[in-house]
Amino acid sequence: MKTAILSVGFFLLANIIGAQTTATDYTANDCSETSHNLFSELDAGKVVVIAWVMPCGSCTGPTKTAYNVAKSYESSNPGRVLFYLVDDEANTNCTSLNSWGKTNVGADISATFSSSSIKMTDYGSPGMPKIVVLGGSSHTVFFNENFSDAGNSAAIQNAINQALAAAREAG
Repeated sequence: MKTAILSVGFFLLANIIGAQTTATDYTANDCSETSHNLFSELDAGKVVVIAWVMPCGSCTGPTKTAYNVAKSYESSNPGRVLFYLVDDEANTNCTSLNSWGKTNVGADISATFSSSSIKMTDYGSPGMPKIVVLGGSSHTVFFNENFSDAGNSAAIQNAINQALAAAREAG
């Protein structure tokens, strides 16, 4: 009986935490019409930080935090940490999404997407914004959070460090 209760407890806890541990593959064209396949990028040793936005005012702070953390790796790991800005419902045109991103997040976003192929719900409940950090040849989800405030730069940095280490071990 005790074992059954513990098993149910662990199952419930895993579901509450949002235990998505493996990324969901996609192939999608970005707003520049360049095709991206997530698993190919991860297998090539890249770390992908995805931020889903509406875009909205409350999305700005956390998304900019994630962008700044991702870009902080540019000198130590050039081209290895990618920051993708994705429209949450794929209903914002690319011109508007690119403009919002450049104005509110940063001028050097790796890619922007308004594609229904990249689904926020693959990583649990929707949120504005939702940030995930993905990496390694096992296609691991190292960070998965919905934000309502300024984002957690230390947690994102830790996730990127773990993803880079996983990519090095595999390579």
